Formats: sequence, C-alpha cells, structure tokens
Amino acid sequence: MTGSFWFLLWLLPYGGLLWFLRRYHVWIFYYLVGAGGLAYILTTLLTQALDIRPFLGGSVAGSVHTFMSWMNIETQVVPNAPSILMVLVVTQRVGWTILQIGVESSGLLEMIVLTSLVAFYPGWGFSRRLLVGGAGLLLTWGANLTRMLLIAAMLHYFGKEVLVLAHTFLGKLIFFLLTLAIYWGIITLPSLNDLAARLEKHAGERA
Repeated sequence: MTGSFWFLLWLLPYGGLLWFLRRYHVWIFYYLVGAGGLAYILTTLLTQALDIRPFLGGSVAGSVHTFMSWMNIETQVVPNAPSILMVLVVTQRVGWTILQIGVESSGLLEMIVLTSLVAFYPGWGFSRRLLVGGAGLLLTWGANLTRMLLIAAMLHYFGKEVLVLAHTFLGKLIFFLLTLAIYWGIITLPSLNDLAARLEKHAGERA
C-alpha cells in the first residue's frame, strides 16, 4: 500500500475521534487532538504532496537579499535554487558562503503549529480565526526573516567562524523569543482575557 493510502486511512479515525470529542463536549482533548492532528496533516501535505519548501525558502532568501542590498551587504540568490542564499564574507579571506534555507530556516514548522492552534481555538468564529491566523503567519514569517538577516549580517562582517554562533545560538534564540511573543499575543493573552471576562461575569451574577 502506498503512503497516500495510509495517510487517507489515518484520517478516518482522526475525524471520528474529533466528532466524538466535539459531540460530547470534551473540549480540552478536542483542542489537543485537533491541533496535533492538523499539524501532522499540514506537515505531510506541505512537505510531500504540495511541497512548498522551495517557495517559502525562496521568499525568505529573496527578502534577505533585498534587505541586505539596502544595507550595502552583497548577497546573491542562486537562480536555479531560490532557497539558497550566497553571502559575501569580507573578513579574513574574502569569498562567498552559502546559506541553504530549508524547513528549519524557513519557519514552516512554526507556521504550521500556529495555524493548527488557531484553527481549533475554542470560542472563535471563522472570520476571527482567519484574521488572527493570517496575522500570525505574517508575523512568524517576519520573525524568521529577522533571524536570517541577523545570520547573514554576522556572517558578512565576522566571517564563517561565527556561523555556528549566529545560526545555532543567537538566531534560534531570537526566533524563539519572537515566536513566543507572537503566540502570547494571539493565543495566550486572548485566553487570559476571556477567562478574566468570564470570572468577572460569574462574580457579577453571584452578587
């Protein structure tokens, strides 16, 4: 049997479990199962069936190239491989260094998680999910772009020796903090506000 068959076969118990949890109002598990399952589905679709990785990586590489040109930092995007960015190193031995923007560096996984959480967030209508989800995707893409700009700039000015520091430590730290701020702003904070409003309403009814 093909992988597609098993994927479609997996959808049946997933959909049935979601129906059961929603039917009997088991909301916390409905949210967890729904968001987790949707993240798996989107990851499979967007990396295998549709495979938007080259497009997303190319959008990041092209944007980094544009911003770097405004900063007078020379970069190049490989025409036949748009997700590969070449950065000119001007310290020590001058030369080009290649940055390949794959799944991890494109922000795709974080976008999938965000989409899944928003899609199953309880109490929101379709229009609000669409608006919040779209804004969250743009902010996450921008956060990842900020990370890649930092990596490219450090590579240009300080040389290849800082690549591990820039990519593995500073870049990931900045992206992690920005992602946390985005999740806080569009998911956690509304949850706290909704909870506070319900507690205030409940207290008013008891009074």
